[in-house]
Amino acid sequence: MLSGNTEGKPRSKERQFDFSSYPSRKIALRLAYHGHIYCGLVRQAETPNTVEAYLVAALERLRFVEPSGPKDFSRCGRTDKGVSALGNVVSFTSRASSWATDEHQQPPLDYCEKLNNVLPPTIRIVGWSYVNADFDARFSCTGRTYRYYFCNRGLNLEAMRKAVGYLKGVHNFRNFCKTDVVNVNNYERHVRHADIVGSEMLPDLVSYFEIEANSFLYNQIRCTMEVLFLVGRCLEEPEVVKQLLDCGDRKPVYPLADATPLVLWECHFEGVRWNISQRACLNAESELLDIATALLIRSTVAFSMRSQLFAWYSEHTDDNGEAIFFEGQNQGICPGDQWSVVGSDWTDERTHNNLRVRKSDIFALSKKVKMGSKEPLTSKPYTKLLDRETERTFEEEVELLSAKKRARFEVNMEKKKFHEEHRCGNPT
Repeated sequence: MLSGNTEGKPRSKERQFDFSSYPSRKIALRLAYHGHIYCGLVRQAETPNTVEAYLVAALERLRFVEPSGPKDFSRCGRTDKGVSALGNVVSFTSRASSWATDEHQQPPLDYCEKLNNVLPPTIRIVGWSYVNADFDARFSCTGRTYRYYFCNRGLNLEAMRKAVGYLKGVHNFRNFCKTDVVNVNNYERHVRHADIVGSEMLPDLVSYFEIEANSFLYNQIRCTMEVLFLVGRCLEEPEVVKQLLDCGDRKPVYPLADATPLVLWECHFEGVRWNISQRACLNAESELLDIATALLIRSTVAFSMRSQLFAWYSEHTDDNGEAIFFEGQNQGICPGDQWSVVGSDWTDERTHNNLRVRKSDIFALSKKVKMGSKEPLTSKPYTKLLDRETERTFEEEVELLSAKKRARFEVNMEKKKFHEEHRCGNPT
């Protein structure tokens, strides 16, 4: 006798799930993910490889939301490609075990465990909470904390800490962000905390820049880190941060720091009580430990291979009779070199476009180190930030807006004004 569906026999229709027969409530999810393998957080028409795309697919598969997608969806931090998170937050209306008004509340659904069972292992739900119907993950947030990790090699950390001190307080950060005139017309932010701290695991080798503010501008952390790295490499004085804060709308042209070391560490809310089951918490913790162990082993292998190169060729010369390596080089190639602070994972094919530039830089800078240069190491003549060309001002950018973008700009400003006047929290 044949098992399963026989050829030509119609399959029974899948029973339609009636969402109206189930309670629903507004919930918030605390979201952790490794951003370097995704094309950003937000869903995009051109690629399915975003964190939200996987999250929404999981919500629909588990029938927490209707096939049309989550209602009242909002995200706290809109992270770009490469940026990771430990405590990002999204909110939406979900199927629940009981209505908020029910006198007898059923045990809540285990949102963390159920979602983590179907999400990729690089995306994890690490907390959830019931919230008020008017809660908005973006506008109800009272503060956000970011961390940016980097290698200490060749950096003057004390100079960087002095520069960081100028960031604290209320300032106009127009010169520390990428202009987004459609969504932003106020560049003033309150930085409550900022510091450079040795990492928990390797404090003598790796540090992180931690900053907390009421909110952040587009690419503000990466712009800030680029300036701090220039200070750390002794190309700029710490006071350049204060000068950029005080000089008005005159942002000099400079690149962004790499996105990969940036982590949205925590989003702060008043009155939200996060929940997670023991099973979900233990699973998430063990998965993070597994990832850390694997990367630590890879790191140790790469470092040992590098050391063996010195052992093999420390006394060799090339065809021109020059020493391949010189005394002290094995302590750190090209201190002050921009590559040495965040590195580059050449095992990832997406980094290969940078390899040609890296080869050129490393040879030129090695020559300078060998000659005993005491100047900051750059492969090209350096131009001070305040001597560079500046980008367009905010007013110039607004003038260039199309009619469609100008309309979006006005709608967004009204929405922000409304939420600032009606800040909302967690149900009691």
